Amino acid sequence: MNFTLRQLQVLTAVARHGSFTRAAQDLGMTQSAVSTSVRHLEAELGLPLFDRDTRNVRATETGRDLAARVGGLLDDLDNVLENARSTALRRRGRVRIAAVPTAVTRLLPPCCAECRGRYPEIDLRIAEMAAEDVAAVVLGGHADLGVLNEGPQDLAPLTATPLGNDIFCLVCPQGHPLARKRTPTWRDLDGQDMVMLDARTGSRALIDGVLRDQGVRVRPVQEMSRPEAVCALVAAGMGIAVLPELAAPTAADRVLVTRRLSEPEAFRRMVLVHTPGRPLEGPVALVAEVLARRGA
Repeated sequence: MNFTLRQLQVLTAVARHGSFTRAAQDLGMTQSAVSTSVRHLEAELGLPLFDRDTRNVRATETGRDLAARVGGLLDDLDNVLENARSTALRRRGRVRIAAVPTAVTRLLPPCCAECRGRYPEIDLRIAEMAAEDVAAVVLGGHADLGVLNEGPQDLAPLTATPLGNDIFCLVCPQGHPLARKRTPTWRDLDGQDMVMLDARTGSRALIDGVLRDQGVRVRPVQEMSRPEAVCALVAAGMGIAVLPELAAPTAADRVLVTRRLSEPEAFRRMVLVHTPGRPLEGPVALVAEVLARRGA
């Protein structure tokens, strides 16, 4: 059979209104176009769908049955198309992420790659900043999502989702005596020259707390805001360092060695934050789902 979606819409409208005129008004068509559409459909089916006289249009038994069935199909089609449209809109737009440097270096790249592959119409924009600034820009509405570590900054005004624990590690040159220990402890750091992260990083307070609790005294020789700078100074022989694993050199590094510190195994908690009060929607929700799954 050869008929169009418009002809089916005409069928249901005429049956609903019992009038070619009112059906034409409902569909934004001329009355003659509605009549022509009905005639074409009747000719295709080979039977009448409406009884007509000068005043009334009544659907035949076949017309009533067909109009009822077609009406349900058209409603289903509208729902399918609306769902498709909603899905497409959810996958389109800009998502702004504020993140601490270590998250930008290790945590976010694979998440960004997945989002680019699955949702190519989402435009991800990443801003790198200190932890307290991440919290501030998210709370101020200048970023949709924030990735940072729990620390001195107040996260109470934000909704936070855990992204996992980032364990603290020893970083030292390949030739350093501690490089030979597979499981160095915090007490092994006693008396060592240390290149430290500065207080703005958020990790510094956690590191100082573990050293204090373990009764370990170190000699800070430099304080740097970026892990890359810490590693560069350690590689130059200035001392050793404690860094979160996300910020530490990988096994591919030929100059520096990274070892997880034990007794105790200390870590910082990474979290995904957003403003409270309303659920995440659209592209922001999709990106947040990827971050939460990969960060866990």
